[in-house]
Amino acid sequence: MDEIDLLATARPVTPPSAETTAAARERLLDLMRAEQAATAHRHHFRMFAPMFPPAPRRRLRMPARTDRSGSRRRLRLVGWGLVPVLAATVALVLALTATWTPDDPGRAVDIAEAGPRPPQDLRNLLLAAAERSSADDPADGRYWVSEVESGTLMQVDRYAIMGRTRETSWHPDRSGDRAVHLQQWAGGAPASATDRAAWQRAGSPSSWPKDEACPAAGVWTAGPGTIRTVVGEPAVATYPIGGGYLTAAQIRELPTDPGRLQVWMIDSLLRGSPEMTASELSEGIFNAMINLLYQAPNTPALRAAAYRLLADLPGLRDLGPVTDPKGRAGNAVTMLTNEETAGVRQADTGGAREVRLIFDPRSGQPLAWETRILRPADHLSWVPAGALFDYEAVLRTRWTDDVPPPTTGALTEGVLESPPC
Repeated sequence: MDEIDLLATARPVTPPSAETTAAARERLLDLMRAEQAATAHRHHFRMFAPMFPPAPRRRLRMPARTDRSGSRRRLRLVGWGLVPVLAATVALVLALTATWTPDDPGRAVDIAEAGPRPPQDLRNLLLAAAERSSADDPADGRYWVSEVESGTLMQVDRYAIMGRTRETSWHPDRSGDRAVHLQQWAGGAPASATDRAAWQRAGSPSSWPKDEACPAAGVWTAGPGTIRTVVGEPAVATYPIGGGYLTAAQIRELPTDPGRLQVWMIDSLLRGSPEMTASELSEGIFNAMINLLYQAPNTPALRAAAYRLLADLPGLRDLGPVTDPKGRAGNAVTMLTNEETAGVRQADTGGAREVRLIFDPRSGQPLAWETRILRPADHLSWVPAGALFDYEAVLRTRWTDDVPPPTTGALTEGVLESPPC
């Protein structure tokens, strides 16, 4: 690790004065308010839920955590506009202390309280991934195209299958263009050796009813289904980053210094949920980095900043070398949630779970995220402890000036098909 990395991750011996901290924070907030972008069409990434098709009734859709007032929210959301560059010294000191005071002057949050910093071996891997993320890929175009595969564990008969979907999406960067999504059921298969044995005892069926009470609803098949085209209204695409939605242009303006990026994330999360604990903030930043790395049209410099931020994020753990759901070799990191993490208020999310971020440290490329259920709740008693519950694998992302395929007969985004029963 070189001197720059040491500077970016060390904590200062003497914290800034209260006057300096308050002045810098107010300046940051004033600039953020001044540059907040107008509301745009919200792109509908589906974190922790499969993309298509709809689930059978027994399948769990992971709900968001609930705050003390009972309203639901996702920690993966950030909704502020462009973040200007402040004076480097003040911003870096604020970030390195990792202490932020919300609007309530009697309460400060220090995310260092969320847990220990990542071990040095993991920090080295993440810093290496940051260095190797610098590539000469284009930063803009008419469409941001993403190709992903999602999987979700589903109970059928007396065993479980992993149902897979694929989606290729054209996200427009011009207000007059439409988003286009090509969605396809990619097939299902027994999820484990135990499930395969039960499947064989059931006669090795090649399809399963979507809803046993409604035969007209159709079936899940072992093989791929037809491709469905969905179009959105003309609008610039936006992407969930922390607590709201940003356009690609706004994402390009995010700080590429890891300290400033952390300051931006902490403030946006606290503005959406001012009573968040240190553990919730750390988890919220982790989730925001998943969105930033895996779903947003980021730049090489911003990817590098995200990896460097993770390298100093309290509570991050190393799971070592793994194989992602597509069979690709990578390294996994995680942050435990729910009752596994001290200080996190909980809703019924199916029991303690572990979210894994899998990346290739040799190239810096993000590969997949996945959720594993550690201690299943009663209504998920059919899920083995530690089983893979859902995932999203990045197959390809790119900018292009090409137009999407024809959309004749396409469904309109946001309009639900009428249920057959």
